[in-house]
Amino acid sequence: MTRSESAASRGRKTNLALMITLTLALITGGASFLLGSSSTAWLVTLHGVLGFVVLVLARPKSPVVQRGLSRRRPNRFASIALATVVAGALITGVIHTLDVWEPFGVWSPIGLHVIFAIGAVPLAMLHVVTRPQRVRPIDLSRRTWLQALGVAGIAFGLRSVFDRWVAADRRFTGSHEVGSGQPRQMPVVQWFNDSPPRIDPADWVLRVRGSVERDVDYEELVAHTTTKEATLDCTNGWYSTQDWTGVMVSELLGPGARGRSLEVRSATGYTRRFPLGDVDKMMLAHQLGGKPLSRGHGAPARLVAPGRRGLWWVKWVTEIRTSDRPWWLQSPISFT
Repeated sequence: MTRSESAASRGRKTNLALMITLTLALITGGASFLLGSSSTAWLVTLHGVLGFVVLVLARPKSPVVQRGLSRRRPNRFASIALATVVAGALITGVIHTLDVWEPFGVWSPIGLHVIFAIGAVPLAMLHVVTRPQRVRPIDLSRRTWLQALGVAGIAFGLRSVFDRWVAADRRFTGSHEVGSGQPRQMPVVQWFNDSPPRIDPADWVLRVRGSVERDVDYEELVAHTTTKEATLDCTNGWYSTQDWTGVMVSELLGPGARGRSLEVRSATGYTRRFPLGDVDKMMLAHQLGGKPLSRGHGAPARLVAPGRRGLWWVKWVTEIRTSDRPWWLQSPISFT
C-alpha cells in the first residue's frame, strides 16, 4: 500500500467512525432529552462517552479536513458549517456540565446544545450524500476493531474522570439541582411557544373524558390533599425536588377507566399521552410546597409525572381523556 493509499484508508475509516459516532450521539442524546427514568441513565452515560469519542477522533480527522479544504470543492462551506455546529454541540455540552453559564429565558447551554445537534442533521446528510464513503474489507479488519476499542476505551476513561471530578453533583440526566424544598427558587419555564394563560380558579373546570365522563371544578380539586415528594427534571438542564399536593390521577378516573393511554391537555393546547398503567403514580397538583400553584408553575392545576422529564409535566391542565391509542403514537415533542 502506498503512502497516499494508506492516508486515504485512514481518512475513510475516520470518516466512517465519525459518521457512526455522531449518529449514535444524536439517538442517545434525543432519548436522554425526552426520557427521565433511572432505567435510562445508561443512555446519558453513553451519550457522554460518544462526545469524548468525537474529541479523540478530532486529531486523525484534522489532516482529512486539510486535504478536503485544499481541493476547494463546491460544498466545502457546508462541511465547514457541519464542523462548526458539531464543535458548538460539544462546547455547549461541556459548558452545561461545568455549570459556568446561567440560563436566561429559553437560552441555556443545554438548549443551545440541542439546537446545534438538530442543525447538524441536515448538514451531515448533505455531507454523506455528496461525499459517500464505501466500506472496504480492510475497514473491518481486526486491526480496525482493535483501534475502535482503543478509542472507545480512551473516551470512556475521559468520561469517568470528568464525571468524578467535574460532574459528581449532577443527577443521572446531567441536570443541576436548583431550589429543592424551596418552591420560590424553582425556575419558571414553559415549553417553546407556550405562553402562561391567566385562569381564574372560579372558572376552571377539568373535563374527564373517554371511558369516564365527569367534570371537576376547583373546589372539588382542592378538597383533595394528598401530598407526595417528586422531582421535576427540566430539559433546560436543572432539576428540583418539591412537595406537591393534589389528587392522584387514578382517583380522578376511578375504577371504570378503560383504554390503552391517557391524554393530558393544557389550556394552551399542549398535549402529552401516557400509558394508562401510569395513572397510579401521577398526580394532578394544585399546591406546591403547601401553597397554591403560581401562574408560572401551572395554576390552577398541573400534572406531576414522577420519572419523566419536565416536558411531560403538563401545566394549566383542563382535560384528561382515556384513549384506545397506544401512548407512543404521538409526536416526540408537542407544539401548541
